[in-house]
Amino acid sequence: METTSYPNKYASPKGIFNVGKTKFKWYDLAKNPAEVSPEDIDRAKICIENAKENFQNIEDLGFVIMHRCGENYLLLVCTWRSENELWESVYYDGNGTFEVWDRNKTHLPTYCVWEMGIVYHESQAWKKYLGTSRHENHKAEYLNTLFEGEV
Repeated sequence: METTSYPNKYASPKGIFNVGKTKFKWYDLAKNPAEVSPEDIDRAKICIENAKENFQNIEDLGFVIMHRCGENYLLLVCTWRSENELWESVYYDGNGTFEVWDRNKTHLPTYCVWEMGIVYHESQAWKKYLGTSRHENHKAEYLNTLFEGEV
């Protein structure tokens, strides 16, 4: 059985992305974060702004992972819906535009080993937030708790 080598990737936080009432932490994830182009980020942001999930009108917090996979991207858009469960929409870029990844299956992939480093950090930051009285200063603390590093 042949095994595939999986080199490490790097998670790079890129600040807060506001879509109407929803605030997202933005992460680029790639072997080399410089490979994530500003044009591709702009296209991803337009995709999220126009998503049928209507983040514009839902007061929510979450994070986005712009994952460079070879020449393409997976765009993971995650929100907490103010509760203890993580909600996710996944888009992929295969033809120069982001499209919903139709994953209508019984058993489906979730997070890869690289994405899980970010997701683990975010789950710990969110768990801490849930233990607070959830005032504006607690929201700001959650939004300012970013992960950066090798995964």
